[in-house]
Amino acid sequence: MKTPDLKSRAMKLDVDYVNKLLGVKFKEKDIVRLLKKMRYDVKSSGNLLSVYIPAYRTDVLHPMDLVEDIAIAYGYENFVPELPKLSGIGSKDRFEKFYSDIRELMLGFGFQEVMTLIMTNKDLIFRKMMLDEELLTETENPVSLEHSVARSWLLPLLMSVLEINKNRGYPQNIFEIGDCIDSRGNNFKKLSAVIAHSKTNFSEIKSIATGILESLNLGYDIKPYEHPSFIDGRCASVPFGFFGEINPMVLENFSIEVPVTALEFDLTSIFNLKYGK
Repeated sequence: MKTPDLKSRAMKLDVDYVNKLLGVKFKEKDIVRLLKKMRYDVKSSGNLLSVYIPAYRTDVLHPMDLVEDIAIAYGYENFVPELPKLSGIGSKDRFEKFYSDIRELMLGFGFQEVMTLIMTNKDLIFRKMMLDEELLTETENPVSLEHSVARSWLLPLLMSVLEINKNRGYPQNIFEIGDCIDSRGNNFKKLSAVIAHSKTNFSEIKSIATGILESLNLGYDIKPYEHPSFIDGRCASVPFGFFGEINPMVLENFSIEVPVTALEFDLTSIFNLKYGK
């Protein structure tokens, strides 16, 4: 019969490491006393301590865990608060401010924000959207085939949200600002939005697309655009993306029974144009 191994295990702990993290000036004997207070056996050798961890303390995985127990034994109320020697005025990151402005703009247009997972699958990105398969950033050993690749665009994920909510009332106007990754591992931000109801059309999504660009004071030319996910002749492009009416075959793939219009813009390109890299 096999019995449990109740032997304690040793872990090295540097006195300077403890003092640096806690911001105090403990002597070796002080640390030994506090560790023993927390029921550790300790052997000291200069500035390096050998701490013997009981078998029942399976939560101690790193010297940091020992430092935490030292702080508990010392008492958090005994630490003296100090103001930092350096001070400054905080400000919102320029990138985040730009994305926040876009978010407020979309909310003002009557859209509701959603957040989807950055990991998805090729079936959603390509087959359901009527696209030929291309290279993507893939995980080497995915836990699930449903989350085996990084998304390269947002629209398929918004279509899946509509699919999940197809029994809810219409109209459904949703958008997402999120990270996308190309086949070389480059990260960039995109904006995608969809409108779903029985009377949505090209004119409606065009008004949203042009409204975004005009609110950002961006010049643009609208050109006809062919995209398998959209109806022929009802899709257009601008320098930063495209918009139009979703192909009925795509709607069928997602079991959506009302017309859907959509747009997708590259926010990283827009930001670089407006503010520089």
